[in-house]
Formats: sequence, C-alpha cells, structure tokens
Amino acid sequence: GTIEVSGLPWMARMIDKARLEAAGEIAQFDLKYPCPMDQRLLAKLNISGEDFQKIAVTAQSDDAIIAELKNRNALPV
Repeated sequence: GTIEVSGLPWMARMIDKARLEAAGEIAQFDLKYPCPMDQRLLAKLNISGEDFQKIAVTAQSDDAIIAELKNRNALPV
C-alpha cells in the first residue's frame, strides 16, 4: 500500500526525496525540477519545490512538516 502523510499519498515520498537530496544522496531527483507527480502535489500545496525542501529538511518530523504547511495555508487545517 501507499504510505500517506496527512491523507496525501505522494507526500511521504516527496519528503524522503527532499531529505535525501539535501544530504547529497539523490541529486537526480532535484525538487527544483520536480517530476510530474511532485509537480501535482506542489501545485496542490501551492508551494515551490525549493520551499518544500527547506521545510522538509529543517522540520524534525513529518508532523512538523504538516504543521508548517498548514501555517502557510498550503493544507486545510
């Protein structure tokens, strides 16, 4: 099954990609040039790949990422 974060099936994968990329482990998945699935979720969240990555890397947990996205009005509260 698909792992969902806050009811969004692609969120967990995008969080992993953001963290791995920041660690220099998967440069080919650069969120500056997101894949179609990333683009769809980023559009839904109304946030850039770069901003999403900053949040994902600085937040201490998935819950903290969701809280920050809610603060930015990217997710329903």
